[in-house]
Amino acid sequence: MSAAPVVLADGRSLSAAMLRQLFIGQCLVVALHLAWMPPWLLGVALAAAGWRYLQLRDRVPRASILLRLTAVIGVLAALWVEFGSLHGMDGLIGVLLGIYLLKLLETHNRRDARVVICIGFVAMTVAFLHDQGVLMTIGALVAAVWLLQSLVGLAGAAQPASRWRETLWLAGLSLPLMVVLFLLFPRLGPLWSMPQTERAATGLTEEIAPGDIAELSRSAARAFRARFEGREPRPDERYWRVYTLSRFDGERWSRLTPAELARALGRAEERLAVPATRSPFADGAPTRFRAELLLEPDSRPWRPSLGAPLASDVRQRYLTDGTLEGLEPLAGRSLLRLASSGEAPAHADPAGPAWYTRLPEGANPRSRELARRLWREVGGDPQAYLAALMARFGEAPFRYTLAPPRLTGRDRVDEFLFASRAGYCTHYASATAVMARAVGIPARIVVGFLGGERHPDGHYTVRDYDAHAWTEVWLDGAWRRLDPTAAIAPERIEEGPQAVNDADQAYLANAPFSPLRLRDVSWLNRARLEWERLEYRWQRGVVGYQQQRREAVLARLQQWWSEAWARLTTGIRGPLLLVLLVGLGGGLVLALRWGWPRLRARRHEAWLMRRLQAWLARRGQGARPGESPAAHLRRVAARGLAPAPLDEAARAYERLAYARLSEAERQQRRDQLAGACRRIRHQWPRR
Repeated sequence: MSAAPVVLADGRSLSAAMLRQLFIGQCLVVALHLAWMPPWLLGVALAAAGWRYLQLRDRVPRASILLRLTAVIGVLAALWVEFGSLHGMDGLIGVLLGIYLLKLLETHNRRDARVVICIGFVAMTVAFLHDQGVLMTIGALVAAVWLLQSLVGLAGAAQPASRWRETLWLAGLSLPLMVVLFLLFPRLGPLWSMPQTERAATGLTEEIAPGDIAELSRSAARAFRARFEGREPRPDERYWRVYTLSRFDGERWSRLTPAELARALGRAEERLAVPATRSPFADGAPTRFRAELLLEPDSRPWRPSLGAPLASDVRQRYLTDGTLEGLEPLAGRSLLRLASSGEAPAHADPAGPAWYTRLPEGANPRSRELARRLWREVGGDPQAYLAALMARFGEAPFRYTLAPPRLTGRDRVDEFLFASRAGYCTHYASATAVMARAVGIPARIVVGFLGGERHPDGHYTVRDYDAHAWTEVWLDGAWRRLDPTAAIAPERIEEGPQAVNDADQAYLANAPFSPLRLRDVSWLNRARLEWERLEYRWQRGVVGYQQQRREAVLARLQQWWSEAWARLTTGIRGPLLLVLLVGLGGGLVLALRWGWPRLRARRHEAWLMRRLQAWLARRGQGARPGESPAAHLRRVAARGLAPAPLDEAARAYERLAYARLSEAERQQRRDQLAGACRRIRHQWPRR
């Protein structure tokens, strides 16, 4: 395969082969962003490459400053239309990619090509702001190797074989350093920050109406993953609470932030939310579960917890209602170690019972009348009343469905209880909370997730379709979980939303190509689980490698060294240790006595000249029969191949071979010859 030149015959203009290298590199880098960036950026790349191709064929002139400015303004305007702003993360990344692609219009020499490649490295690194998964890493490695071999080609390696050989050699040399820096170098905080995209890991919102969570059954997006230390929860214990809803306007339930609730109650916010590593509101609560959560990126502060959160490995914001919040949004996947009770919070809420029994005046009159009638029938016993309410839901004609009829009236709880009688978890949780409040039982709705898919290696994956809502009521001095779904559809608790009778109508409706639809095909399901296991281990072990794990690695290395040294010193004592030390000392003396003359011989002029002539011979410039070393070097220099250092080496060798020199002068000439040999290798043409 003939070598394609980097530059044309004029020694300055880039050849079509080099421009093709740069264009392929651009396509590889842009491909890393296509899942988040507009696909028309590939059109920009094709347009810039097409213009340069036609320019090489002398069909169009060089891109003028007016054309380049017009192209830049056009790309910026298109990005503004696409994202609505250029200040967010996606807008800024789009600007970088646009500049990177349009740079090809003004790339004409080696320096321009190196600038394009350097921008490509930056754009490739920025792709990890979107995702840090296995596929992204593999794609980035492919792009990095291609950009590196383009740099090697610009440096003069024209033959494809030599170019790739040197590229792989450089990559191999950098690998050990990369591993050492990754394992041992401390993680530093960012020196600057980029405006983040307002993206959420789940579809949960701060207010819900009956039927809202049913829409999440259509999505297979991953919310978080969890691994337990010790006992794992049973299916009926996997209630992942995210936040509580306490305000009801007759149609929708909404959440108040601690600041809003403090203003509404006239209390200090510090009584409602405390940043700490341990919850100050749950003293004495037993820890039932310890979990390591791998959280997806989320612009909202919520953190899931299996029951009431008790303690975390980093500071979080603990709220009195059992909600756990982070101190800052998650820009990327993050690990959180959390201890929890597995139950509803046992402590009283400072908001007081009056807050959790509020209902809008005059709303849902039929539901209130039903509540008062049931209350009278059970003699005012709260537990008997709630049991009667659950029993009522478990009877026909109430049914559980992922596709409930739409409720449009003002009194939606009345419409559900007396007309449609079909709904999803939010319908039943909302009706239960209203019926409890109607007789003076404090109640609130908890929104979170129920269940999760267990993988063979022991970790759980919780997805959007696992979203769930249930009710908490205040009984006997503690909050109690009350899930009407367990009464109406117990299979939803045990098997997930796909077990509901009409799941085919709504389950994963928005994910037609999701591999979760192929769960019934055993080998495809095994392949999916293996891939998710690999991706989870990558995120947990590589992306999640932080300060604590680095310290653990260093501690293990130190422990290994201490144990090895202890075994050595324990097994070797007394005379044996003395014999070993004497043997080591003697071996060192003999090695120096035998090796030192040979090390000095490596600096001898004859050895240096033989080594240099052999190096020249491997490059097709060997000595002719009967030719002296100095004549050999001068003949090669006359061909314009590193002439200055070759002439210097020839003069230094002749002085060493024929002149009468003192030992100091001879050593100086040897140093001169060695330096000339190094410069010959450095200045030798690549081609």
